Amino acid sequence: MNVSDAILKRVSIRKWKSAPVEKEKIEKVLEAGRRAPSWGNTQPWRFIVVQDKAKKEELAGAAGGQPVVADAPVVIVCCGMIEVFSRKMQRQSLKQLMDVGALAWTDDILDNVVLESDLFAPYRLGEQIMTIKAGEQIMIAIAYMTLEAVNQGLGTCWVGAMSAKDTHQVMNLPDSMFVHDLLPLGYPDEDPKPRPRKPLKQLYFWEKYES
Repeated sequence: MNVSDAILKRVSIRKWKSAPVEKEKIEKVLEAGRRAPSWGNTQPWRFIVVQDKAKKEELAGAAGGQPVVADAPVVIVCCGMIEVFSRKMQRQSLKQLMDVGALAWTDDILDNVVLESDLFAPYRLGEQIMTIKAGEQIMIAIAYMTLEAVNQGLGTCWVGAMSAKDTHQVMNLPDSMFVHDLLPLGYPDEDPKPRPRKPLKQLYFWEKYES
């Protein structure tokens, strides 16, 4: 399946077959997330695969009792690490890009220009901005995973309606991690119609915005 076909076929699935999902397919979905674009190579995402029934029910409780979570064969808890945007860790990530030739910077430019810039170094703007930047990248990774799931004959439902605090407690996560979303995964037991979308001409503009 090519990417365009996966994009057109993907819909949110809320009814699941009871069949378990093969480990190999789960890992291919996770690999798609790993390969997602990452600003400065920071890769702030962390994914926890949950298959235990009792734990899934706890996660559903943190999501207002949504059956799409409790009934899914797999729930991927999508988390973030803001510490990757600390000066030290961001420098390490950028240095990796320099070492493979992706960035033609000297150490002087890295240390005295890039890492001293509010535009390129989120640590300078505080934890809130670091969290936002991590969240942006986690969402890209989740999008990649939803498309690979389609390629594997699986379905997903991106669940953002949940208590991040309660989910954090359910998963017993360290303070250095935050919960962003849940991604139930499994074999679909429904074939929903494509969701309505606004006409493309309402959404794009050439050169300037026009109301």
